[in-house]
Amino acid sequence: MLAAATHGPRAASNRLPPVLFAGAANNAAENVAAFDRIGTVVVLRRDQPLFFEGDPAQHCFKVVSGTVRSCKLLADGRRHVSQFLLPGDFVGLESDGTYRFTVEAVNDATVMRYPRRAMDQLIEQQPRLGKRLLGMLSEGLSAAQAQMLLLGRKSAVERLASFLLSMSERSGESDSIALPMTRGDIADHLGLTIETVSRIFSQLKSQGVIQLKASNEVVIRRRDELEEIAEAA
Repeated sequence: MLAAATHGPRAASNRLPPVLFAGAANNAAENVAAFDRIGTVVVLRRDQPLFFEGDPAQHCFKVVSGTVRSCKLLADGRRHVSQFLLPGDFVGLESDGTYRFTVEAVNDATVMRYPRRAMDQLIEQQPRLGKRLLGMLSEGLSAAQAQMLLLGRKSAVERLASFLLSMSERSGESDSIALPMTRGDIADHLGLTIETVSRIFSQLKSQGVIQLKASNEVVIRRRDELEEIAEAA
């Protein structure tokens, strides 16, 4: 069952923000109107689930504001955070009928919810939308492959440096990075302990590579050095 039904994310409106498909070529306005007709807004509070692993994949979603995480509980009880999804990212585009991960809000977030059946019909009518979604799936596969390299070949400090650079690139901020996720979230994403993540943050700060303005804001002071650390593997 969708967490939207059992935990009560609020459907606020069925209006799709006009920036949602701002990057689509030539037919952005038409694409927005098409998705607007089938989408509803869902509001999530911090740590609230959007859906659970194994639920029927009856909807897919796009993050409009805030941050959500996809995670899986391993057999030994540990949690693995697969991705952090930012505004503009799609989630729930599974092809096998069930969700492969649990998805939860990192902080207060708003997502658009699209019924899969309606999306399939829309794609049949407008094949270019299908190509766009296929491109997103390909990007997701590339991200998963990069994560495998990160966890399998890099040291702890290299993993965190790579993560900070990735978040900087994805957020569009060159120096200041907002990190709404906890140190525990980051640790479970990078395959480290909370203590190791905290120690490396302190290490990078003492070296003058980064500045910690607050627990959820990092300023990159020496990007070249951070890149050298990330690429040392």
